Amino acid sequence: MTDFEKKMHHDGRLYGWITLAAICAFPVFASIQFGIWPDWGIIWPGILTMIIMMESYVLSEMIAFPPILGPGSLYLTYITGNLQNQKIPCALSAMSIAGIEAGSEKANAVSVVAVAVSSITTTIVIALGIILMAPLTPILNSAVLAPAFNNVVPAIFGALAGLWMLKQVKVSAVAMIVCLVAILVLKINLQWVLLGGIAVTVVLSRIMYKSGLLKN
Repeated sequence: MTDFEKKMHHDGRLYGWITLAAICAFPVFASIQFGIWPDWGIIWPGILTMIIMMESYVLSEMIAFPPILGPGSLYLTYITGNLQNQKIPCALSAMSIAGIEAGSEKANAVSVVAVAVSSITTTIVIALGIILMAPLTPILNSAVLAPAFNNVVPAIFGALAGLWMLKQVKVSAVAMIVCLVAILVLKINLQWVLLGGIAVTVVLSRIMYKSGLLKN
């Protein structure tokens, strides 16, 4: 592990725990101040349901995203949030513009800068949105703009997917076929398709590489 990666892990863990403490501080202090504590007998079924629903998503993300983002930007992403909608697209775009292969130390550094700038930009945009919310509400809720806001995420990932799919057409085709069969034919829930699709695609890609269908 390089010195850069060691520092990223050290700082990431430190600020992660600080952020977790800050998030928990208000409800804990409010409960202490007013003497009102959550009734675990009521809320634990909901918590358990969310854990069961999200565990496959989290496992899929922890397998797929670290090789792309690197340690520094991964910590920063999970602290600031909005991973799939914004941070992953920004990191991939930055690495593509810089002409750097994902997984290298240079890619990790570029990814950290991209995610950090994205987080700062998001904070500024949210602040402006709060200030301008009242005057812009009629415009944003208009029938003309509504379809655009409903398709922001597909548009972002569609453009990024096209860029990366062209780099490995055979692997991308295999991944798409596997996932489409799982969703449309086998009727498997999306979260399990994500997890299983990663594993099956890796195995099939390895077989294709061994058989000479893939050069790298």
